[in-house]
Amino acid sequence: MRKIVSLFTGWLLLFGCFSTMAQQPGEKAGPGSTGIIYGKLLDAQTGKPIEYASVALLRPDSSVQTGMLSKTNGDFRFENIALNKYILKINFIGYETIYKNAVLSPKANSIDVGNFKLKPNVKSLAAVNVVGEKPAFTMAIDKRVFNVEKNLASIGGTATDVLKQVPSVNVDIDGNVTVRNGTPTIFIDGRPSTLTLDQIPADAIQNIEVVTNPSAKYDAEGMSGILNIVLKKNKKAGINGSVNAGGSSLGSTNGGVDFNLRQEKFNFFINYNFRNRKSPMNSRLYRKNIGADTTTYTEQLESGDFYRKFQTGRIGFDWFIDNRNTITLSENITGGNFNKYFDQTVNELDAHQQRVRYGTGIDNTLNGFRNYTTQLGFKHTFAKEGEELTADFTYNYATGDNGSNYSLQYYDLSGKPVYDPRKPELRNGSGEGTTTYLTAQVDYVRPLTEKSKLEMGLRSNTRKFDNYTNTFGQNYPSGDFVLDSALSNSYHYQEQINAGYVSYTGAKDNFGYQVGLRAEQSNYDGETRLGQKSSYKISYPVSFFPSIFLSQKFKGDHELQLNYSRRIRRPWFRDLLPTIDYSGQSASTGNPDLKPEFTNSFELSYLKDFNHQHNLLVSLYYRNTDNAITDFYVDTTLTLNGQAQHVVLSYPINASTRNSYGAEFTLRSQLTKAWDLTTNVNLAQTKINATGNGNNLSNQGFTWFGKLNSNTKLPWNLTLQVSAEYESRQILPQGERKAKWSADAAIKKDMLKNKALSISLGINDIFNTDRNLSYTSTAFSEQENYRKRASRELRLNATWRFGKMDTNLFKRKNNRPKDNNGDMNGGDNY
Repeated sequence: MRKIVSLFTGWLLLFGCFSTMAQQPGEKAGPGSTGIIYGKLLDAQTGKPIEYASVALLRPDSSVQTGMLSKTNGDFRFENIALNKYILKINFIGYETIYKNAVLSPKANSIDVGNFKLKPNVKSLAAVNVVGEKPAFTMAIDKRVFNVEKNLASIGGTATDVLKQVPSVNVDIDGNVTVRNGTPTIFIDGRPSTLTLDQIPADAIQNIEVVTNPSAKYDAEGMSGILNIVLKKNKKAGINGSVNAGGSSLGSTNGGVDFNLRQEKFNFFINYNFRNRKSPMNSRLYRKNIGADTTTYTEQLESGDFYRKFQTGRIGFDWFIDNRNTITLSENITGGNFNKYFDQTVNELDAHQQRVRYGTGIDNTLNGFRNYTTQLGFKHTFAKEGEELTADFTYNYATGDNGSNYSLQYYDLSGKPVYDPRKPELRNGSGEGTTTYLTAQVDYVRPLTEKSKLEMGLRSNTRKFDNYTNTFGQNYPSGDFVLDSALSNSYHYQEQINAGYVSYTGAKDNFGYQVGLRAEQSNYDGETRLGQKSSYKISYPVSFFPSIFLSQKFKGDHELQLNYSRRIRRPWFRDLLPTIDYSGQSASTGNPDLKPEFTNSFELSYLKDFNHQHNLLVSLYYRNTDNAITDFYVDTTLTLNGQAQHVVLSYPINASTRNSYGAEFTLRSQLTKAWDLTTNVNLAQTKINATGNGNNLSNQGFTWFGKLNSNTKLPWNLTLQVSAEYESRQILPQGERKAKWSADAAIKKDMLKNKALSISLGINDIFNTDRNLSYTSTAFSEQENYRKRASRELRLNATWRFGKMDTNLFKRKNNRPKDNNGDMNGGDNY
């Protein structure tokens, strides 16, 4: 019984949040000899919609007129029904069967039979096993949802590991995320956050939502759409939860607990997770230095371990004040340390690539962090179907500290130390910083007619950064440590983004449309408070972001949609910060003159369902970007630690344009009852027109990537998952990034009664092929950059689920008399 209710409640948890907006009252049939019968199915205990329940329309002699399954939001609807007397029979596994009479007549040819509250059938629940499950990946014309619970390869990992498995999404070795070769905006529970992807445990995530071309309702930030990470928040009745633990072949460990308690008007949830991950890494930078008189070569090698140790906890509650008002409050706390310990070797070579001297040392960085997130939300539903008002406030506060140790001692070929004032020998640094992020939003939805609605809302984001880092370098020949202003910084940064939107949705027969307009205004100011002080203040005027969505549904379960939206990518504060980040022979800095880029995004999508076994989504897209932000590399000389250093300096610039067009194919196939396969292929052509120092840096090329995810149910309660991805060569304004591929596999065994215990064994990057390899060329250098993280890892994890799903658990000690309907006197129904 617990297993059945657990699975069923999981369905409701996934789809229930969409039910309110999806509900539409029936429309009246025109004059004639046919009519309409419609209604809605709800769970009597939770009040949530019930999907896929059998609704049969019987004639007076009990023969079947027609039938259907209830929709995701619990709705059912029979159209073009002959005027007559009928009997509605509603049946679903685990619930009592309901019968209701309905009469269609010329005066009443459209009947709303109301909400049916289905009560659990205890005897049936004890005897029947429900085998239906949520799919690992679901597709809609405007959004794709990746069910993290079904992804075995990411168990025990972080959000970075999860996103590597999501169709349409690419993640590089540094955790940088792209969607269709563009940068998306990443939200957590629909709101911005100070958390990084590596600070979010995979076991705390419920699903990932991918919106490739968002409407005006969503933030305009992000040229390739929005990724929304939805965290788990259990709402199952009674007491329930889970405990998990695991380890890996690289010495990583993880564990956590999830607990939920719900009774009557309150739902309380708490979860805790910890991660201790170890990732060996190595890199090779090989550069050809082209001088006026001679050519030399430099090789820089680094190897070591990257440690990520952190804990995260979340606690909160929902207060169901009444049937129309709900308040939610939650608090998330995350803290830990990300530390890198690297050994480095630098080889300097002559024109014949023969070594003339070498240097050895360390390059270590230490980073600690604490993050606190408070969320307060309110939802009010009106008497009119589909009308609702929501308001929420999110407060993020993060603190961090950092430290660094760097040394590089040069030697000649005989091993004798060489002291060169141009080369740094020893540096160390420390610092700390704080980040505050406030988000407030109000949304209102009002249905105007049965097929139209108006949506509007306001949002305000405020973000502040304060940070300082002091780096001390050892002078030669005195040996004294002095402040190195080139590698030290102290800065303040603040941004304010205010936005409002309005959107209208309508339909005529099977043709639907949505038009929206979003307005955003932003202000930025930054100040460096160390060394050569500088500041900038940028006020972007109000920018408008229209969106248009057109859709046509056809007979045979297929749909065509054409949409357009305008997007923006604002410079990140580190893009604007004019401070130097130096490592070995390379350096990077920000550009205070950087401007935001604007993108016009077009998408044509086609969705087809083949007998509920195969789902095909084809999308053709085109993006035109002005002031495209891209990295520019230049050979220069910097004064570091009091000495002139020749380095390759990178910084962001605004290119003239970036044009990208492509096609994406996603096919989800239920090949057998036990085997489903999801295939995703993206093809794109990109052209970048950039200018730097008077040089034309235009480049273009064809790219593609593909993902494959296979899930197979085996005998003995085993589940096998195999996934693979390939990413082709990527073009850069001054070079290219080489192709890469990887494959993962995992198997899970469910045990004990009701599958309460699950043990999974997975291996990531089976063939140890995941790496980054890029080539960059300037007028004075040619550079090869190779980096590899130990990605082949064997993971073993176990999860134990517990729960008491009896909603009367907390009423047994209540001896108040019941009324004739079986409800407590004075109580509320849910």
